Amino acid sequence: FNPVVSENISRRQDLVKLEDNLKFLRTQTGVHLHVDLIAGLPGETMDSFGNGFDRLIGLNPQEIQIGILKRLRGTPIVRHDSEFQMIYDSNAPYEVLRTRDFEFIDLQRIKRFARYWDLVGNSGNFVDSVSLFWESTKMPFFSFMAFSDWLYLRTGQRHGIALTRLVAFIFEYLTSQISVDSNVAAKTL
Repeated sequence: FNPVVSENISRRQDLVKLEDNLKFLRTQTGVHLHVDLIAGLPGETMDSFGNGFDRLIGLNPQEIQIGILKRLRGTPIVRHDSEFQMIYDSNAPYEVLRTRDFEFIDLQRIKRFARYWDLVGNSGNFVDSVSLFWESTKMPFFSFMAFSDWLYLRTGQRHGIALTRLVAFIFEYLTSQISVDSNVAAKTL
């Protein structure tokens, strides 16, 4: 959803048409929409990535898969390595570790966000409650990022969080950190 990044990677996109097509597929067909959003592309920042996530949330796909850019052998992404200071893992799948516009620590936060988003936003277990994270702010990405940071500090884990434990953490976060009414949180969860 970032025209500058699209131009950097030579991807011509009509964003209005893209949104119209996604809206049509979501509202007029039975198609299950699984969309991808990639962090670490040349010229992408945390803010512009967040704006793209927020736009996708507004289009209501069933799944938003978040990934980190990987440098596949033979792809033209390497032409941006110098200008955008792209540093990749030396081991396959050669994931980008940092760029001029995305610090290492922020890409690590995105990786945690992606994992927690799979558990909460993509799992189908929290369809009615996921929007509580951003209901008062109208900023889905940064609201869920705050939860992601909080959950990682609380657990130190990205994997192995049992569903019942996750429900308890979500309830705690919603009620103690962003002041969602406990009755609303409990009923929705």
